[in-house]
Amino acid sequence: MGSYLVVANQTLGGEALAAHLRRVIESDPGARFVVMVPLSTYAALDVGGAMGVMGGLAMIDFELQDQLATAARDRLRTLLAWFRTAGVEAEGALVGDPLAAMKEAVGSRPFDEIIISTLPARVSQWLRMDLVHRAARQLDVPITTVTATDESMPPAPVSAPAMEETSRGKRVAMAESVYKIIELVGTSPESWEKAAAAAVAKASQTLRDLRVAEIVELDLVIDNGVVAAYRAKIKVSFKYEGD
Repeated sequence: MGSYLVVANQTLGGEALAAHLRRVIESDPGARFVVMVPLSTYAALDVGGAMGVMGGLAMIDFELQDQLATAARDRLRTLLAWFRTAGVEAEGALVGDPLAAMKEAVGSRPFDEIIISTLPARVSQWLRMDLVHRAARQLDVPITTVTATDESMPPAPVSAPAMEETSRGKRVAMAESVYKIIELVGTSPESWEKAAAAAVAKASQTLRDLRVAEIVELDLVIDNGVVAAYRAKIKVSFKYEGD
């Protein structure tokens, strides 16, 4: 009975991953699976050209982040139900950074194989960040990469219009609002993404109803010729309630 760690998000429910999992189950009917669904620290709207955040401009949309998390949970529930129908044991959870989550999982229990399922190569952030090779260098577990094709991808979820709760619990379309913008700088020893997330987390401690953050500048702190810190300057908008 083998133990398999599956790392996937948007490709959950896609035929490429399903076909590979079927082959694993056919060859190892007693297989056990752990599914990790990584979510970015924030959801970035790429408005900076082909290089996204590296192009110097991105938007953090908190409502979109919630929608992506909800969609990921739905995909995870569907896959776990698929495993149950196939008669195999499986568990899963949403996680943060995929490499850190894999290292933690491998450190807590033995796995015979890690299956990393990515989007098509032309759009895969994980392939651009060299996730597979980085994991192979740091983890002593065989890794199989399943790269989806456009034809094998599950249907994309349809985004719903922005809604908010009323005092009666009903969902209604959001009314016109005015938002105030402040500027913050976040730092991180690991990445620009975590630097921006640190600024957002700090802002959320004192501001409510945060909606969008715009990354306006990225830079590095250099110490003795090496990168000591990543810095992200962001503009955060929140609902203006008046003086």
